[in-house]
Amino acid sequence: MGKPTFGLVEYSQEELMEMLLEQQGMTFKFKKIEGRFIHTFCTGQLLGKIGLTPQQVVGRELKEFLTEDFAAAKEEYYSQAWEGKEDVSYEGELLGVSYFASLRPVKRHGKVVEVIASCVDITERKVSEKELTETKELLESLFESSVDGICIMDTSGGVIRINEAFENIYGWKNAELIGRPAPMFPAHLENRIDEIYKHLNANKKVIHLETIRPRKDGENIHVFLTLAPIQDAEENIIALTVITRDISERKKLEDFYRKADKLNAVGQLAAGLAHEIRNPLTSLRGFLQIMQSGRAEKAEYYDIMLSEIDRINSIVNEFLVIAKPYQSNAQKNDLVRILQSVVTLLEAQAALNNINIATEADDDFPQVVCSEMEIKQVFVNILKNAIEAMPRGGDIRIQASVLQGSVRIRFIDQGEGISEEQFPRLGEPFYTTKEKGTGLGLMMCYKIIGDHKGEISIDSALSKGTTFDIMLPLTSDF
Repeated sequence: MGKPTFGLVEYSQEELMEMLLEQQGMTFKFKKIEGRFIHTFCTGQLLGKIGLTPQQVVGRELKEFLTEDFAAAKEEYYSQAWEGKEDVSYEGELLGVSYFASLRPVKRHGKVVEVIASCVDITERKVSEKELTETKELLESLFESSVDGICIMDTSGGVIRINEAFENIYGWKNAELIGRPAPMFPAHLENRIDEIYKHLNANKKVIHLETIRPRKDGENIHVFLTLAPIQDAEENIIALTVITRDISERKKLEDFYRKADKLNAVGQLAAGLAHEIRNPLTSLRGFLQIMQSGRAEKAEYYDIMLSEIDRINSIVNEFLVIAKPYQSNAQKNDLVRILQSVVTLLEAQAALNNINIATEADDDFPQVVCSEMEIKQVFVNILKNAIEAMPRGGDIRIQASVLQGSVRIRFIDQGEGISEEQFPRLGEPFYTTKEKGTGLGLMMCYKIIGDHKGEISIDSALSKGTTFDIMLPLTSDF
């Protein structure tokens, strides 16, 4: 009716041996005979991976198939297990294979009669640990050697750690800031850490901003901040990294370029202004001579003379606005009014070149948040470039229109145009297509419009003129 009991036992032993043989790890046993640890059993696929066979192990002690030093080190663990210590374990490596061995004493009547051991292959785990360690060391090196200041914050805004560059930029030491609010956020963001985390969590993107922050010693510095989330395996934000780059020197250089461009513009405007002011001065002198001679009533010339004086005053005021020291002040401004003031300023230079300037604007053109001084500087540069590009005269059309979510100021000239080869370098400092140009003007235009979250696009062809489009957003956090 089935296998006899002896057959079942025999079958189970065969099955067990087959299972042990096929295991990915390794199982072995040993006894202490005449002071030597002799292996009595050994099988498993791991045995072959480390370059051994059961025949090389069974009936032998460690030093007979391993190097003497390696064997001596492992016999220390053998001794502990033979003395009855539970949970003896160690790691080893042979032929590039890492393994973990666990030894357990087998006792009869309270005496250890043999030790059974199991080994598992941990090569992949060791490789992963090595890669993780190397990655950690690399990240640690990048963190400490970075020239940019790095601050790691928790979700409540407290500082976890800063690097040496951060200490150098702001003057605070790591120990002074741990657990405290980070010092690099501008005032309007200091109490909005939750909003920042929600924004980063929703968009999974970094945040960039320029601001002015105080050092520990009270000195204000220009910094560029990059805020990036640190996420766990489920992509939940668990911390925040803030990278600080000190851009004080860059801002000084930009200010130098801005002033250099302004001085260049003022110098070029001077000739046209002299011509424009000479005309009303000539009229005024003529009327005064007539009145001085007594040949006419003085009263009938008052309105004309006042009009000429107002004209001179308007031109001089616009010239002083362009020439006075730069100070950014972003607020809602009427771009059409700013544009008209620039046209007034440059009409004299245009007239000298036989150029007519026509301005068109959409009805109900909205006000835009911007810095009047900076936008005026941009308009002066672009209009001046258009005039200089038309030595034989012609028409310049300026169009102010409203598009979806933004406004566009378009300058269309009939000048000599720009070649395709020159396009990629437009806006570089000191690159210019003009004989006596500096290249600073257009560079500052790009910088100013970029700061206003807008953009400049150029369409041009040789001998067909150039179109400059300035796009500015209707809503801006500039």
